[in-house]
Amino acid sequence: MADETTKQMLRRAADGRFARRWIVGEGIDIGCGPDPLGKLKDYFPLMTSTRPWDLPDGDAMLMEGVADNSYDFVHSSHCLEHLVDPVRALSNWIRICKPGGHLIITIPDEDMYEQGVWPSIFNQDHKWTFTILKPQSWSPKSISIVQLLDLFKEEVEVLKLEKLDSGFQYDAPLRDQTLKGTSESAIEFVLRKRTKGWGLATGADNGAARFAQVARRHEIDAKFAEAISLHQQGRVAEAHAAYTAILGADPDNLAVMNNLALIAPFAEAEPLLRRALEINPTYVDALLNLGNQLVAHQRVEEGRDVLLRALAAAPTDARVIDALAQVYDTLEAYEDAVALLLEKGALLNNLDDVYCRIGKYCEHLGRTDEALAYLAKALQINPSHVEANIYTGRQHLRKGDYAKGAEGIAWIWHGRITESQVGLFVDEAGQPIPQTGRTIVLSADSGLGDTLQFVRYARPLKALGARVIVECQPELLRLVAAMPEVDEAVAIGDLSPGFDVRLPLHNLIGAFRTTLETIPAEVPYLAAPAEEAAAYGARLAEHPGLRVGLCWAGNPHHPRNGSRSVAPELLAPLLGQAGARFFSLQKGADGAGLGLIDWTADFADMANTAALVQGLDLIISVDSAVAHLAGALGRPVWLLNRFDSCWRWLEAGVETSPWYPTLTQFRQTAPGDWAPVMAAVTARLADAVAAQGAPQAPGSP
Repeated sequence: MADETTKQMLRRAADGRFARRWIVGEGIDIGCGPDPLGKLKDYFPLMTSTRPWDLPDGDAMLMEGVADNSYDFVHSSHCLEHLVDPVRALSNWIRICKPGGHLIITIPDEDMYEQGVWPSIFNQDHKWTFTILKPQSWSPKSISIVQLLDLFKEEVEVLKLEKLDSGFQYDAPLRDQTLKGTSESAIEFVLRKRTKGWGLATGADNGAARFAQVARRHEIDAKFAEAISLHQQGRVAEAHAAYTAILGADPDNLAVMNNLALIAPFAEAEPLLRRALEINPTYVDALLNLGNQLVAHQRVEEGRDVLLRALAAAPTDARVIDALAQVYDTLEAYEDAVALLLEKGALLNNLDDVYCRIGKYCEHLGRTDEALAYLAKALQINPSHVEANIYTGRQHLRKGDYAKGAEGIAWIWHGRITESQVGLFVDEAGQPIPQTGRTIVLSADSGLGDTLQFVRYARPLKALGARVIVECQPELLRLVAAMPEVDEAVAIGDLSPGFDVRLPLHNLIGAFRTTLETIPAEVPYLAAPAEEAAAYGARLAEHPGLRVGLCWAGNPHHPRNGSRSVAPELLAPLLGQAGARFFSLQKGADGAGLGLIDWTADFADMANTAALVQGLDLIISVDSAVAHLAGALGRPVWLLNRFDSCWRWLEAGVETSPWYPTLTQFRQTAPGDWAPVMAAVTARLADAVAAQGAPQAPGSP
């Protein structure tokens, strides 16, 4: 460091406190080296004398031979970092200062001087680094000045504590910036020694005890750093043991409790976090950790409440805002999610993501135009935002604008298809483009229901002369392979090279320039295996009455399956309908326990399911693969449709489907409210039973 005492005059001369109050009378300049304060006497007219103290004079930590209360001021520039025991040194410096006198001390700041590297590459004699206050330092030998001075609060008053960074260039590469004349890269603090009556505690024993306290703190911090390193390396068992050991020595260490809770089993983590919050109810990291863990363990409402506490404690913390928005999503509290993101979304990193999320939540609320508006804002910021493009396509499809919808939905395979596939098989005039001699692969890109819906396009594609390969889920292989228009069906991942074009199934809307009027809606386009269908037909003949297949729940692994499923207790009026016999189509559920005839244990794939469905008079199903299967087989199907329904069923008010001529919709009028839907279905079923036949057309029994 170059002439630090002289360099300090650039700012000390402008602060009258140095010349008029603090550097006044007789003083001592500890660790002055070749740049003593005494040579600057002209700047400090009230300084009568200054004794230089450096290595030849004795140990600056002990100040042996210097009597108590000897000097009006004690000055030290860049000495404390060289001493083995800075706590003991400061204790002695306070000892030799007169009551009412001042201590003016500067030390290097670890982030501006060492700059993240230890040992110091600019001064190998440094034994400590210093920071004003941090939750965690990168340095294994760091001392917080706030914590250091807290040890002496009975003896001194802090008049000034400042980070001297006015000349520091934060964006400069690693180098010693103190070598230039404007950068101090330091911390400066000024203390006033309290007068008698404050219970001054001095002496070697007190200094040793203080240093032991700081040394213990450093030992704990060093062990914490080791534990974090183990944690980051994925050595979880070792990290767990290290965190636990630290808590044995420091049981109220909040940061250690929080970190241990990140890797401990929830049964151990929850009490740890609640203990941390007893100590500090507004500890945001613990609130965030606990809230997220409660959500992950299906205690979502509790998690939401904890995250609301976190938001109250840290209203601008992006982590908390994001976590709370996700919880609202899980709870399907979309109004709350929209309100939160509109108020605080600007605090999150990517505004395009924020607008996209708001658009998705508006879709769930049935507010299609609002969803489009927010998604447009996302795309204005980032035109290549994949999810925003997909959700925009979904809104247009919901509104029946398939031209715009096809462009957006095609982003499902963004990055895997380099060019637009709109119009591959139909030109702008609506005329088909022959595909004779070409091999076209249609690849599943979503769930079973989507595959069942879009595999219909094999028929018009085959009519254009193509060889058609369908890459689909294993459960659908036999059913799809039996289509006359499909030359080959392969399981996802088993596709061999040697084709001309490969399309994700959703892209077929655009590839054929499909409109509501040109959907290939002729059914059936699937058929069950004849022998299996005949076998089920024989079994069904033993059960007279209107034979109704029932699927009341969606995929249990779907993140929003709660809104896609009807509670079993709501089925009772329907199942009590005289003259109807109910057959479970809900694989994995206890249909027999609900009073249904349950043969689902025989279902090995969707071809088995189709064999039963084909022989039923009516299928009643939530929006699931079963509904698509029934529609593709041309069977009468009543769709139990949730409020925020899929785009394929169009907007509220539509009771039929352009995709399935035999389908009738019964749609919720309020989110989660299945009771009116089930009442309407039960009444319609009573009419069907009374008419002694299964409904054959949408909207009528």
